[in-house]
Amino acid sequence: MIGSGPAARPTGPARGSGGQLIGDDALAAADAIIGRLSREFPAHASRDLQDMERAAARISIGGDAADSHYREISRLAHDIRGQGAVFGYPLLSRLADTLCQATRMLSAQDRAAAVIVNSHVAGMRAVLDQRITGTENRAALTIAAALELLVRSRLPH
Repeated sequence: MIGSGPAARPTGPARGSGGQLIGDDALAAADAIIGRLSREFPAHASRDLQDMERAAARISIGGDAADSHYREISRLAHDIRGQGAVFGYPLLSRLADTLCQATRMLSAQDRAAAVIVNSHVAGMRAVLDQRITGTENRAALTIAAALELLVRSRLPH
């Protein structure tokens, strides 16, 4: 592949799933869509993070609805995990992946659940706000490693 990032594509003629050649116009249109989605991604991810923050606050309150709010956090983290790397935010995907692991292994009733969620949201917010699109930022890498350690420390051994 030539280049890197979300707009990179194979060299030579492109073929669709049925083996037909894809024209340059179709490839240009696809590139334009990917570019637009990449530019819009931070705003969409930011709204997802706000939803996570609200759900985490509701988990802290407890009660019967805590589990459904925790499932919502898991769903949002799963979405961000898949989209972050696609749209140029691999560290965002890494943080969301760790949060996904936590939501699969811990329950909403775990006393650390809201802290783990809020810590991950703060880390993801920093990545978005600072537009950290690579994997070279040492501070962001340190945050990711610390959150991974936090989650591992809460998992059953």
